[in-house]
Amino acid sequence: MHSLIRKRRYGLINPIELERAVVTKRAYEVELSRTKQFAHTHRVGNNSNLLEGAGNGTVHIYDLNQTPEKYKPIACAPKKYRHHHATSSVSWYPTDNGLFITSGYDSTIKVWDTNTMKTVEEFNLECHVHKQSMSSIASHSLVASAADEPRIRLCDLTSGAFTHSLTGHRGYVLSCVWSTNQEYILYSGGMDGKLFAWDIRKASSCIKSFNQSNSDLPSETAHSRGINGLEITKDGRYLISLGLDEKIRLWDTYSGQNTFVNYGSLWRNRYKLPLTAAISGPDVWPSLLYIPSDDRQVLVYRLLDGELVKRLKGAYGRVTCVESRESRQQLYSGSNAGDILVWEPPGFLNTEEKTSDEDEWSSDED
Repeated sequence: MHSLIRKRRYGLINPIELERAVVTKRAYEVELSRTKQFAHTHRVGNNSNLLEGAGNGTVHIYDLNQTPEKYKPIACAPKKYRHHHATSSVSWYPTDNGLFITSGYDSTIKVWDTNTMKTVEEFNLECHVHKQSMSSIASHSLVASAADEPRIRLCDLTSGAFTHSLTGHRGYVLSCVWSTNQEYILYSGGMDGKLFAWDIRKASSCIKSFNQSNSDLPSETAHSRGINGLEITKDGRYLISLGLDEKIRLWDTYSGQNTFVNYGSLWRNRYKLPLTAAISGPDVWPSLLYIPSDDRQVLVYRLLDGELVKRLKGAYGRVTCVESRESRQQLYSGSNAGDILVWEPPGFLNTEEKTSDEDEWSSDED
């Protein structure tokens, strides 16, 4: 670190290079936080609020800028509006944190008002919903569903109705994610091992079926078993698929080809339930991939070459989701035991904590 500062002082590197080097170093050093825990899986919105969906159907919001060692929810869904069964996925409305969306095993997708913690719209799919996904860049307001049916239904938040369905899977769909650089492109993974790319504007919506051997044979699949997790890079160039065959695959979305990156054989994934992975932001290079594992740990890989960087251990149950907070190089993981763990660089102290300490020091002097 001192050598980097020296290089910057003598003009050998520019400020952007220094920032990237510092951010990358911090991201590679994350460990279980010694100072932060949650009083009670989830998404980070606007980089300061964490959205959590629980196994009892409730939803909590946490303010990550709180300074106490134990986070307590600042908002909780009233019982009458909760999912009747477990919450399966949560996400913030991309352009307005006044709304968020959840899916549950009570067959519904719910749209919530953040201020009142009440539902403002509800879609009943009449089957278990494993995942909902909304585009972060689109001008449309469509929510895609991955559910216990062989089709992906699109829910229109503007009209409150289903617009159309995308058919092609044989068996139910476990995962879906929107492209981050093309607003009408959607990816889905099913129990049939198929990974499809869809252009929702076209009558024949399926534009690509990904094959693990990069062949054109229609019988080929992306995985030999179901696909229960999809994650896409911020620039939309690469897509990660997580299979029940315990294989992690990296796909080039431009060519549709399997890159054949080998992530080893340590990862465990045997439950037919959705997983949420995370990929580091553009300031971290080489990019990192965070994968939740059945054996109570998060595996951290280099995205483009599959090298194992770290194993984050400490969860009380099977880890089901991971979310990153890029501005602080922090990581949050949730497990089926109900715990949320904070992972951060060693010696981490956020701005609010520093300010609080300085205020206390000043008042002592007075």
